[in-house]
Amino acid sequence: MSTPKGTSDKSILPSNGVLSRMRADFESAADIIRAAVASSTPILLRYHGDCDGICAALSIYLSIKWLAREMNWEGYRRKLLIFKNPSAIYELRAVMDDMELVRHMQPLTPPLAVLLDFSVNSESLDSMIALKKANFRLLIVDHHPLQPEVLKTATLLVSPWVHGGDSDYSAGFIAGEIAKKINPVDELEELEKIALIGDKSRLLSSHEDELEQKALALDFMASSSDFAESLEVYHSVLKDPKNLSLIYRRAVKKIELVKKEAARYTKLKEFSNGFKLVLLRLDRFRTGEFPGRGKITGEVHDEFDKKLDAPLVTVGYGEQMMHFRANAKAREARFNANHLIGELKGEMSDAIDSGGGHDVAAGLRVNKGFERMVLDEIIKKIEGIGK
Repeated sequence: MSTPKGTSDKSILPSNGVLSRMRADFESAADIIRAAVASSTPILLRYHGDCDGICAALSIYLSIKWLAREMNWEGYRRKLLIFKNPSAIYELRAVMDDMELVRHMQPLTPPLAVLLDFSVNSESLDSMIALKKANFRLLIVDHHPLQPEVLKTATLLVSPWVHGGDSDYSAGFIAGEIAKKINPVDELEELEKIALIGDKSRLLSSHEDELEQKALALDFMASSSDFAESLEVYHSVLKDPKNLSLIYRRAVKKIELVKKEAARYTKLKEFSNGFKLVLLRLDRFRTGEFPGRGKITGEVHDEFDKKLDAPLVTVGYGEQMMHFRANAKAREARFNANHLIGELKGEMSDAIDSGGGHDVAAGLRVNKGFERMVLDEIIKKIEGIGK
């Protein structure tokens, strides 16, 4: 099959040093995907189950579909294994299942695993190593702060952190840039914008309300069992204004109902260092499938952020879990959720199961029975910032 390369360097974001340094990785990732399709290699595609991860997966999926257009697409799609990943961690049991499914395909060339918007943490490292030992090529596209060991394991890691950037370059944006190197169609730019909006990136200066609706609709669909875990379903909703509007209104209504309930279990603390801390007891009320606990923590945080002109951190907590959200003032005052979680892992290893994320949005799994102890330490650390 002869397939022309995409040649566009056009980006929805202004050109800068980070993007310039990443372009070689965009091209290398496109080459890896291009070669896999050309040789009929099985591809395992796993994506984080949120708006950003879905946009990343759609961009890569559409580029693969375009590559296979001259082949028998219906035949080739049987070589694609596509799964939503519920968290930022690639669980070892999941990777073992994935490897077994690929093994039954009896690939003639090393299979390709494409992991989108997750897996660069220490908790996923054993899974990365297992894939490498099973002769997989491993392409990771992620924007979370990364463990250096992942760089040694992946065939290619495309991450802004490697090039002096940060998490504002969302995985959906990066995947869109890779897909443009294969086939630079206009649809990819919209997916990039939706991903940046869904992850609340500071890089996108303005956007249309319709894209905000699409971002929320994707988050709702990813969390609801009413919708099949299908990239084709997500894609069709994005292109259907009537269906999109219905789903968006359902999501907004659900969020408003849960926010009212959450207000009963919210407490505000104020510290002498200027920080304000919102504590949200998540296990005292029922949210259902949507909004998830991380999202409702974010929604409550945003409501307080509108009213308080101060460094603000919100911690949603419950049985065996914590969710962190912080505003720009807290970041400027040296709060970093990912660093805080790293300190907790080092200081309270018996209490911490796993955790990580971004500097202003992160999650933490706590071993049963240690929740109060961990929460007290979090409060102490926030109260001590700058002292």
